[in-house]
Amino acid sequence: MRHAGGAGKPASSSAILRAVIGTASPGVFRLRIPLALGLAAAILYGAAALSRDFWAPDEPDFAEAVREMGERGSYLLPYQNGKPYSEKPILYYWAMAATTPLTGGDVHPAAMRLPSILSGAFLVFAASALAGFRGTQREALVAGAATASAPLIFWQAQFIQIDAFFTALLLAAFLCQLLAEDDPRREKGWVWAFHVLLPLAVLAKGPLAVVLTGLVALVRSALTRSLRPVLVLKPLRGAVVFAALVVPWYVLASRAGGPEYTYDLIVKQNWVRFTHAFDHIQPWWYYLEKVWGDFSPWTLPALAAPLVLSRSGLFRRRPELGFAATVALTCFAFLSVSQSKQGKYLLVAYPLAAVLLAASVEQLESLRGRGLALLRSYLLLCAGVLLGAALALTPVAARKAPGFAKLAPWVAVPVAVGAAGTMVVWGRRRDRAWPALLALAATLAAAETAAAVVVFPAIDVLKTGRPFYDRIRPLVSSGEPLAYFGDPYRCYPILRLRRRTEHLVGEDALAAWISRTPGAYVLVDESERRKWSRPDLARLVVVDSQPTGQDRILLLRAP
Repeated sequence: MRHAGGAGKPASSSAILRAVIGTASPGVFRLRIPLALGLAAAILYGAAALSRDFWAPDEPDFAEAVREMGERGSYLLPYQNGKPYSEKPILYYWAMAATTPLTGGDVHPAAMRLPSILSGAFLVFAASALAGFRGTQREALVAGAATASAPLIFWQAQFIQIDAFFTALLLAAFLCQLLAEDDPRREKGWVWAFHVLLPLAVLAKGPLAVVLTGLVALVRSALTRSLRPVLVLKPLRGAVVFAALVVPWYVLASRAGGPEYTYDLIVKQNWVRFTHAFDHIQPWWYYLEKVWGDFSPWTLPALAAPLVLSRSGLFRRRPELGFAATVALTCFAFLSVSQSKQGKYLLVAYPLAAVLLAASVEQLESLRGRGLALLRSYLLLCAGVLLGAALALTPVAARKAPGFAKLAPWVAVPVAVGAAGTMVVWGRRRDRAWPALLALAATLAAAETAAAVVVFPAIDVLKTGRPFYDRIRPLVSSGEPLAYFGDPYRCYPILRLRRRTEHLVGEDALAAWISRTPGAYVLVDESERRKWSRPDLARLVVVDSQPTGQDRILLLRAP
């Protein structure tokens, strides 16, 4: 990687920053900052991963699928409650299964979050490295810090979901795509890396990776009026590598899972979800709303960044910035067309937005004009909002959530100190924005750390209902008939009880099962039970119960 700009002189009081930034010679970009930020992010995400059990809805489902793969001794397909689970391809399950030797062959929350933790850390590393590719080392610091502290990235990097893992593979493929265009001397190696990463991304989440990288190549060709962005990727050779890596598993999985599994895996979870969504149905403008919270507080300056970079001509002088903008906008536009939308689907755009933000901050500081003043005012406003929220948190918690009010100071104090510190830094460096921006990112990281080590453990039982399953295990541990009522099926009960259950959806099906099953037990949420209209179901007796989230889990039995 190349580095054309200097690191800039840090504040004289910033000895730590000075030690991190170092004095790299021009023309050589060192990975010290990206690696340090990636490690710090991994520690932050790891603190959250160690603090809690499997949280619904997705974590128990993934964990149970991996547990049943190990129980069967076959890792070809994931299973849930004894049935093939077709929502995603296999690679993420393999990554989670690879952590089980660390915990005696069993599934464990902290170990199974390792793929997400490492993926989140890679997003931070990649944003920092790309920002420093031709920019200054300050840009590397700003891009990495903004990425690490973004709320959505923090959440996905410590949660058992496929999105951080998939995004890391996809972003790595995009970076290889960029480097293949940018560096003819090493083009061959980057193209081969792209050819391997793209199939891995498909094995993680399906053909979306092919669509997005292909669209980016076409858009780049249109913008540059050249076929090089497409031809440099050697699409014919790439198709052969893709087929060799992807097709065998799909063929074997389709034979093992049967036609229904194959249709659901290939057609329903991709084409149908995109065109005629069956869940997460949102309007086309959904992401215009979501970006404000998911990338807060960096969304506004990141949205202004392309204007700053375009006016300054940096898009022409630094192709990686244009590439980052192209990827982010292409993903945003394409995913907005889909009927099914979730904020995490847009995860790949945020490290790239952080790169644009960092370059625009550097440019505004070099101009010392109105733009810098506006950015500094925005950072001061954010610090003020955080300070006000910290001061209000304890009294508001005492009024709205008295059971957890004692936790409020543990969050409020670090946020208040960080926000006040940001204001001090802001006042001392009136000609700069990046010190205050880093202080603001550190404040957000402090809030996330407090959530990870204090709040998450405190609400763990409420989120999982774990004591309830520990209490009822003696009642149902010897093969007693047990049914789970409701749709969709959620796996925490069988994961905690270590046994399968019947799965019943309609009232008639439940009543028929109870009538032919002496001694039957039924697990059901209280909100579902309230909807029942059959008199015979109303006679079921509550054996045990416990609050879970906004609901209550019940164990019922016929009198």
